[in-house]
Order: sequence, then C-alpha cells, then structure tokens
Amino acid sequence: MLQGYLFSLLVQAAGTVLLFVVFLLLYRKFRRPAFLDWIASWGFFLGGLALLWVILSSASGASRFALLLMVAAMLGHVYFLLRGVWRFRKDRAASRPVEMLWAVPILALSFWLSAYPVSPEGGWAAPVSLVRGAAYLLTASAFAFFPGSVGGRAILSCSFLFWGIERLVLGVGYLRYGTIDQMPPAFQYAHFFEMFLEMTVGVGIIILLFEASQAQLQQEMQRLVESDSQVKEMGIRDRLTGLYNRHYFNDVIRRELARTRRHGGALSVLLIDVDRFKEINDVRGHAIGDEVLQFVANYLAACVRESDLVFRWGGDEFLILLTQADEASAAQKAEELSRSLPHIPGAEQLQPTLSVGWATHHSNSEFPKTLAEADARMYEMKLNRKKEREKRLRDLGRL
Repeated sequence: MLQGYLFSLLVQAAGTVLLFVVFLLLYRKFRRPAFLDWIASWGFFLGGLALLWVILSSASGASRFALLLMVAAMLGHVYFLLRGVWRFRKDRAASRPVEMLWAVPILALSFWLSAYPVSPEGGWAAPVSLVRGAAYLLTASAFAFFPGSVGGRAILSCSFLFWGIERLVLGVGYLRYGTIDQMPPAFQYAHFFEMFLEMTVGVGIIILLFEASQAQLQQEMQRLVESDSQVKEMGIRDRLTGLYNRHYFNDVIRRELARTRRHGGALSVLLIDVDRFKEINDVRGHAIGDEVLQFVANYLAACVRESDLVFRWGGDEFLILLTQADEASAAQKAEELSRSLPHIPGAEQLQPTLSVGWATHHSNSEFPKTLAEADARMYEMKLNRKKEREKRLRDLGRL
C-alpha cells in the first residue's frame, strides 16, 4: 500500500504545482494581497508534500529535522490559507507585523509533534491531518458567505468542505491504525482525491474572480454612462443658477414648435429682467449679485409647472417657456411673478423687483417676433418702474 500512497503523493504534488502557478498568474492580473498569502500557502503545502514523500520513502528512517520542517510547512500552509481567506473577504491591502507572532505557536507545535517517533505515523500525522481538516472546513464556511459569484462560491465551499471531511477521516484513520500500511486500501487514494479538489479550488477561484470582474466592469460602464449624462447635463445647464442655458433653448424651442404644430395648443413665453441688478452689483458687490441671481432662479423654478421650462437668458435676464398656456394664462403668470418676489437676504435697501414681459406664439408668425413682443413688454414694465422709482425719490427730495 505504501508504494501506491507515495505515487498518489507525487500526483498531488503535480496538481499543487499547477494550483501554485494559477495563483501566481492571478496575482499578476489582479494584484490582490490575498493571493500573496495563498501563493505562500500552496508553496508551503508543496514543500510539505515533498518532505512527507521523503519521510515515508526513506528506508533508513527520516531525520527529526525533516519531520520538523514537514510539520512546520503544513501548519504554515494552514495559517497562510486562513489569512488569505480573511484578507480576500475584507480586501485588506497590507498585513500587520503583529500577525507574524503566529509563527511562534506554529513552531512550538512543530517542535512538539516532531518529538514523536517518525514511525508509527499516527503520533504526528493525526494531529496535522485534524488541524488541516478543521482549517478546510472553516475555509468552506467562509467561502459560503462570501459576496459575489454564486457558482464560484459554491465550487470553493464544496471543494474545501469535502477536503476537510477527507482530512478528518484520514486523521481518525491515523489514530486508529497508527501506520499507513495498516489502513484500508482505499486510504491510498486519498491524495488522488485531494489533487482533484485542488483543481476544483483553482476553477472556483477563477470563476469567482471572473464574475467579480464582470460585475466591476458593469459598474464601470454604469459610472461611464452616469458621467456622460452628467457631462451632457452640465452642457445644457447654467453653472451659476442651475437653470437651462440659452444654447439648450435653441434645441427645446424647435421641439416645442413642432409639437405645437402637430398637436395644436398654445405656447407662450415670459422674459424676466431683474430690476436694479447693476446697482446691486456696483454697491453690494458681485458676490451678492450672484446670490440674487440664484435666489431669483430658485423662485422662478418654484413658480412654474413641471411641464414649463426656465432658462437663464443672459446676464440678469431669464426666460420661461410656458407649454399649453394661452394669452390669458401667460399674462396672469407674468403679473404674478412681477409682484410676488420675496425679500432677498443680503440685498438690504436695494431689494430688486422683476420686470416680466409675455407673449403667446401664433402658428402664422415667426418665433423671433414672439420673443420681440415679450421683450418689448418687459422693457415697457422696466421703464415704467424706473420712472416710478425716480418719482418717489424726487418726492422724498433725494434727486
């Protein structure tokens, strides 16, 4: 039986080499810190298998030093496997120096187990198998609750679950039979089974990372779409007020005029000018002037329907496009906006008012004429208000 057992060890070592290479390639691709731990884990495991083969095949009996190294390598495999699982789950970027203190109990346990006779194997092989089995079961539990690919997690969890059960059974076999030769013949195939499980571990890791990469790619694509939308939105918005800009108005008006011609209905426009804005800028400064514009923009946006559109027309002028609004509705809205502007903080004695002109577009006229009509009404109101303000000042003796 021993010859078959040694041959199965060689087969498993070949599988371990492949898994070791897989983790090296994955680390080159993904650069996740956990892969460094797993590279170390399977490196220790490969060294442990080589030393186990030397110990079991030595006709003259292996040295206790070889046994010490083998046990330390297997325990190192367990430690780095579990640490890699922890770092993979938490995505920790770096290890802490205090973690190296784990080398102390590993070496202490290695010295203790290497004090047993090399033969029979039960004295040192049973504890090592049981520790490995417990570690694999813990790893299986960790992968079962990992976020990400269901398929990859299932493969990894099942692989380590079966591996843990196999190791526990083998550990119990060592305790019962003492030596490999006394074990049932089926035990010599244990390392063939472990080699198969190592291959499934490699497949599970690859699937887990592939689906994680796909999910990350989808997130990146979503961010690109959102970024593109934000760039487009910034291109049609005024930076100061957040309202639509004049450039976007040219696109909107073509669409609204076409809709009006196709479905009928009225389309009206309001032109709004902030009275005394130049005076506010000169006396209070441009910072207060900007705050006034922002206040007016929020006020106008709050006073219209969702279907209406508010634009910053330029400087201290704004434009509102009233969809499905006839002449009476446009005139009423203009009157409402011109007389109900709230008190603006910061303007103090220079509280502005709004001059609002309105016009309703007719299908038999050009839209620039509609704008000109609204502009004329706005300036008429602005001029009348200026005359009224000057008259008040004359009456107060300030002019």
